[in-house]
Amino acid sequence: MTRVVMGLLFNRSGRILIAKRNPRKRYGGLWEFPGGKIEHGETIEQALVREIHEELDAPIMVGRVYPGYLFEYKNLKAEFIPVSGSIAPREITLLEHDECKFIELGEIDSYEISPYDRGAISLLNSERFERPN
Repeated sequence: MTRVVMGLLFNRSGRILIAKRNPRKRYGGLWEFPGGKIEHGETIEQALVREIHEELDAPIMVGRVYPGYLFEYKNLKAEFIPVSGSIAPREITLLEHDECKFIELGEIDSYEISPYDRGAISLLNSERFERPN
């Protein structure tokens, strides 16, 4: 099964990063938490650092790894693993996404979020989630 890491990345102001998928990709035009597939031999943390570098060319500080959840739709079946962390907005260069922005958690419902990120939104709204310092 495919394993996917997703970054729940906050700036110093406590706002979370979302990125708009390229229209040519699956779920194109929708917003997501950046990340991607974990490659063979990588740890979850290594995968997130690599993916953020490939997508946003930005350094991050990895926080906590949360339990993954299964997402199935048509021919997609994957485990999505949320990881909290921090990122500096001045360092971001869009390499894979059309747009990115930092938002307040309470604003998330104002955006058309990809369906596989709904599990991460549930985590963010739960008492289990701890914001990185």
